[in-house]
Amino acid sequence: MSQVNVKVSPQWLRNAERFRRADTLRGLVTMHNDTKEASSKVYCASFESPIGVIYLASTEKGLCKIALPKDGKSSFLGWIKENFAPDTIVDDRKKNSNAIRQLNEYLIGKRTRFDLDIDLIGTNFQLRVWTELTKTSYGKITTYKQIAKRLHTKGFRAVGSTVSKNPVPIVIPCHRVVGSNSKLVGYAGGMKLKEYLLRLEGIILI
Repeated sequence: MSQVNVKVSPQWLRNAERFRRADTLRGLVTMHNDTKEASSKVYCASFESPIGVIYLASTEKGLCKIALPKDGKSSFLGWIKENFAPDTIVDDRKKNSNAIRQLNEYLIGKRTRFDLDIDLIGTNFQLRVWTELTKTSYGKITTYKQIAKRLHTKGFRAVGSTVSKNPVPIVIPCHRVVGSNSKLVGYAGGMKLKEYLLRLEGIILI
């Protein structure tokens, strides 16, 4: 199964009861609100992957951002500046070396499971949706409506919008979400990349 192993944060435990009804995975992510991080450092890096240049960033708590080749450097830096104070941004490949290695292994078909800490930044609803995405295992697909149903909400369009804003694509597998008719729809990294990732996982596309 392609799941994400993460550490349990005290803040998550305090909020666990509130999320239990939504069937989210307790201990999955370190939670943040939408305000800029005032003091914690964010370590940024880029690397040449089998699909092109990927930009990524991590805090001391875990991986917080992946920008796929279609996103580009400007989009990546824009997200970083929106969420972190300027004096906390550091260029540091070493802090991201584990994530870089695991992403490269996945992209050449040598890894089906990520073992990374993740530090997600988003609203409560976004965290619920992104958490739910991790339940779709390697080589499997799901739909926006199925995710909405599991979250006990009829707002599948809101789910779709949130999926498209997933800050750590591939690791949180939003590429495994398809339309109700199993057609490839909506992928921020581009449809060609989505098809590539699904074929990489052995999913036959019709």
